[in-house]
Amino acid sequence: MKQTKKYFTTGLWIFAFLTLSLLFTLYAAQAGITALLFLGATLGITASLGLLYVLLQTKKSTEALETELNEMKERETARLSAQNQQAGEGNQQYTEIFRIDEYISRIFSFNEIQVSSAEAYVEKVLQNIVKELEIAQALVFILNESDQLFHVSAQYAYFSEEQPRKFQIGEGLSGQVAKNRQMLNLKELPEGYVSVVVSGLGKSAPRSLIIAPIVHDDNCIGIIELASFKTFGENEETLVYKVCESMGNRLNKLRS
Repeated sequence: MKQTKKYFTTGLWIFAFLTLSLLFTLYAAQAGITALLFLGATLGITASLGLLYVLLQTKKSTEALETELNEMKERETARLSAQNQQAGEGNQQYTEIFRIDEYISRIFSFNEIQVSSAEAYVEKVLQNIVKELEIAQALVFILNESDQLFHVSAQYAYFSEEQPRKFQIGEGLSGQVAKNRQMLNLKELPEGYVSVVVSGLGKSAPRSLIIAPIVHDDNCIGIIELASFKTFGENEETLVYKVCESMGNRLNKLRS
């Protein structure tokens, strides 16, 4: 911008000088002074060449300025587009979180005060989880303070001649989840790890398994295992995490 203004100002001065040169040449021609006529013509030609050069430079500078403005416009358009995309992602994330909160509200829609035992409480929660998610099989274990083992407390679609085996902290996958107090989402289950009896179809292997800890005061007091024929994603992980988080205080009181 400054360069274009500079060339424009220079061009005005050269044009003024060219005008004076022409007047000087006309005066010399009328006066019949050959030397002055030659000098005026030389100055006029020089001024004309200078003016032509300035015009060319002004054109280049103007083109460069237009290019710069176009690039600025493109960058601003890209910035606004990215900003709108981020806003859209934020709205989408808010919608998903709000939907998860609706799930939580339905899962804990029963009156917790009327549930007098830990077993009845986890049974009720498990029934509602199964309704909200496509669960093929589910188990809930509660830590027994006397033997420090996790005993099965509630189950869904578990068919076996033997009850689910109790375990201690650090034993097996569920025991490791209890030890680390971190959810585990297995999207590729080991062969034979979980099998579900489907009426008329025999046994079938679920595709995905979530093992989540129920924690109170940084201690794992329960474990939830949820198996499904579909793959559990981030939304399901968030939902199960929030369910376990909500269960921690209430389950601890009922155990006490």
